[in-house]
Amino acid sequence: MSYRIILSVFLILIRIPLYGQTYHTVSGIVYHDINGNGRQDPNEKGIKNVPISNGEEIVLSTREGKYTISVQEGASVFVILPAKYGFNSKIMNAPSLYIDSDRELPATVVHHFALQRRSIPKEFSMAAIGDIQVGNHQEISYANQTIMSELSGRSDIDFSIFLGDQINDNLSLQPEIRSILSSLPHPSWLLLGNHDRNSNNDPFQDDEFSRNFGASHYAFNYGKVHFIVLNNIFSDGGRKYYGKIPDKQLRFVANSLQYVPKNRLVVICMHIPLAATSNHAQLVEIVRDRPSVLILSGHTHTVQRNFLSPNIHELTAGAACGNWWVGERDSRGIPHALMQCGSPRNYYTIDFKSDHSYKINFKGIGLDKNHQMDIWVGGQDSIDQHVDALAALGERLIVATIYGASDSTQVTISLDGRELHTQKNHMTAPAVERIIAMQKESVYPTKFSRRAALRGRPSPHIWTAKIPEGEPPGVHLIHIKAFDKYGFKEEGSRLISLSQIPE
Repeated sequence: MSYRIILSVFLILIRIPLYGQTYHTVSGIVYHDINGNGRQDPNEKGIKNVPISNGEEIVLSTREGKYTISVQEGASVFVILPAKYGFNSKIMNAPSLYIDSDRELPATVVHHFALQRRSIPKEFSMAAIGDIQVGNHQEISYANQTIMSELSGRSDIDFSIFLGDQINDNLSLQPEIRSILSSLPHPSWLLLGNHDRNSNNDPFQDDEFSRNFGASHYAFNYGKVHFIVLNNIFSDGGRKYYGKIPDKQLRFVANSLQYVPKNRLVVICMHIPLAATSNHAQLVEIVRDRPSVLILSGHTHTVQRNFLSPNIHELTAGAACGNWWVGERDSRGIPHALMQCGSPRNYYTIDFKSDHSYKINFKGIGLDKNHQMDIWVGGQDSIDQHVDALAALGERLIVATIYGASDSTQVTISLDGRELHTQKNHMTAPAVERIIAMQKESVYPTKFSRRAALRGRPSPHIWTAKIPEGEPPGVHLIHIKAFDKYGFKEEGSRLISLSQIPE
């Protein structure tokens, strides 16, 4: 079936109310809030042709800025922000209206949207932050000292998207998370993760999220990029869930794209990776004719990149909490929390260019921006003799764990300027193997630390090369280059000494 036929079916579908569902009529005015006071003053005019959605259908505001739309109980109504407008809010999905199933609401609800003018940047940068996942105030302290402090000090980010699991099932922490994010110097958009749900309230599991942060799926425009945020946490009853995009949201994607020029870059954000979403083929079909689609996801606490078609690139952005705030503590008392793929706690920045291209940048939290890989060399550390998995690799193997790389990345490893035979290798990262061994020997966890939940699983971003026999003793330089056509380009170096293993 062709894309046009599928799109036509989506657009002509008539929503038939099901038994027990309640609908409300929401009407109001979208206006230019010149002074930012959140009220329409006499000199502040309505804005025409602004898209307003109930999460499925889209209507346009009239010449006076007026709109009317039917909204189902448990859903939200929101503005799809045009590029030249914004909200006077640090939590950007908060100005939406949630039709709360726990409140008595009239059949007709009035809700106005106050928009402020902003310039349209030709180029801009955003941060994509996976799973902060704090479950108590101790972990909030970890987050404040690490990811939040780092974001607070960055003036080069226009906005952030938090890719779900802001909390770890403790819904009472959501207001505090909102306050923390509101203190950042730039605005934030939030996604619903499986640990952000009210799993005791089927079918309204996003109710607490919607009350505290706003709509759980929506869209907006920034610069020349169209962003679509989806909620693909599909409840299977109580705490059980799986990855699926509801039909209502698929129709929303199709409807939203009607208002987006064909040459625009489309960024789709969801918590569970698209590759692990049961009906991902339906979304792929809707966006198949778009020249470039970037998918941003979290959930797995690993860094990974997938390619669902030549024009659809998915970045699974890792986790700001790393491996769930566990592992050995550093000098500040913060858990190291190395992730299963061998990557440190991280987030990404993405630079969007005027030609509709983009560049992705891995950023280890608290690490220099040039720290993009871990380079391990057999025979350089005497401890490795006591780690069976590492000792078995031999003394001259170079293992590069390149955090942001993928199957499409070209990697070269050179020794003193001479290129070595380099190959991608599916193996456990050496740093992970070392922690596993230390825990097996009861060296870790030390007092006050928690055991890291690591297993001997392959990392998706490791390359290896062998140092040739006959290299003379002394100091040698290993240099690594990694790049691909999807905006990834990094280098790393390490000095080694080819001599006897230290005692």
